[in-house]
Amino acid sequence: MLSLLDIAERMQRGPKVDENAWNMGLFKKMNELTAKYQLYYPKDGSFFNTDDAVADRAFRAALDYLVEKGIYCLTTGRVIQLTEQEVLSTIKAMPKEYTVGEGKDARVLKQRRLEEKEGLNHCPGHHAPFSEELAPLVVKNFAEIPTADYLEGINFAVVDGREIFGMPLEVYAARREAAWMRQGVTKAGRPGLAIAYYPINTRAADMIAPIDREVGFRPSDGVLLSVLPDIKVEQDYLTAAIVWEEYGGFKLNGNGSGSVGGFAGDLGGALIEAIVQVLSGFIVYRDIACWGGVRSSGTMASAKEVQVRPAEMWASSVWSQALHRHTNYIIFIGAGGLSGPGCETHLLEVAYKAATIPINGGNVHITRQSRARMNASQSPLDAEWSYEVAEAVMRSNHTRDTASDLLRKIGEKLKGRAPEAPYNDIREFYDLVHHKPLPAFEKAYLKVKDELAALGLEFQ
Repeated sequence: MLSLLDIAERMQRGPKVDENAWNMGLFKKMNELTAKYQLYYPKDGSFFNTDDAVADRAFRAALDYLVEKGIYCLTTGRVIQLTEQEVLSTIKAMPKEYTVGEGKDARVLKQRRLEEKEGLNHCPGHHAPFSEELAPLVVKNFAEIPTADYLEGINFAVVDGREIFGMPLEVYAARREAAWMRQGVTKAGRPGLAIAYYPINTRAADMIAPIDREVGFRPSDGVLLSVLPDIKVEQDYLTAAIVWEEYGGFKLNGNGSGSVGGFAGDLGGALIEAIVQVLSGFIVYRDIACWGGVRSSGTMASAKEVQVRPAEMWASSVWSQALHRHTNYIIFIGAGGLSGPGCETHLLEVAYKAATIPINGGNVHITRQSRARMNASQSPLDAEWSYEVAEAVMRSNHTRDTASDLLRKIGEKLKGRAPEAPYNDIREFYDLVHHKPLPAFEKAYLKVKDELAALGLEFQ
């Protein structure tokens, strides 16, 4: 099995490749592998793949890519080259479960089965910007969600009234983020709840600075070490990975995704890219879990209609099936959309994606507006709703064969709707003092819940 030090050496000694050449080579190879392994949407309107052979071909295509092309180090401009045996022996070491947090708040993150019928892990927040004024109170509210197994950190541009730029302020801000997270979970009565650091900056110093057993990140906490789009990694992230590995913290990949319309090309290339992104995260950083799937490139923030994309959902199901059939990787799947929280359209967008989570063997990840806005991109009710929908899908005994019809019906409710973002601050639709939605938001939630119950979802 390759060690992180092996990767560090290959970052320095691999063949030098211009980034432009890497990008063009990615496009060419993904097109070639898509054709070779026939990774095309069946165009039958299905939301889920039901052919295991397709998932096996997709995994084989990802393996071919890693062996033939490798992983690009953006810092050194060199390619990390790998043999098939090295890839297979390394990913074989992926843990199927991992304990995070401590004491009574310790939780076990697990790889779930496809078409899951049991409990799900849940990361309800944050991966979003909040001001220093709101940070500890917002964290407290998300920590009060009973199903929360861990929380991800927040990002922000100002600390103590100062704009964050340059390493000294970045390091200080990183430590403040850790302190706010610890303060929030403690106020919620869950001091041992695991938290994962959302990087202020990707410099190694910034990634390591908040490690502190007393007031910062503990060995039971984690860090986000994401693979960059187009299968690119960074030396600073690897430096942080080595330190966090020694410290004992867990590591997460925030980008196990492939982008349709990016350098990977069309749907098939994005599918292969998504699988490679996950494998690369473990090989290079030892990320034990990630969120991901197949999506359109960019945030589609300017779209005039809510997006209903069965082909991308189908490709995401192939992605999850390939990883389940060939690895022990722990998958999280997020829900959200173009609309902002607090309105019916956002709740429907959340339900549309959350319904796929147990079918695809995922755990429930952060629920937020796709383009995060300061203090206004997520609320605890959105996170609870996402988990509630996933549980209802399990309780209703949906499978890959039956869930497509459910998704089609929810999609019909979304067609033609314009994205909404009616609020500019979480306090306009959610009571952070009493941990409950304000009346208009609660009314919208109950209305959408009734609509989905009428489609056959069994809510408690």
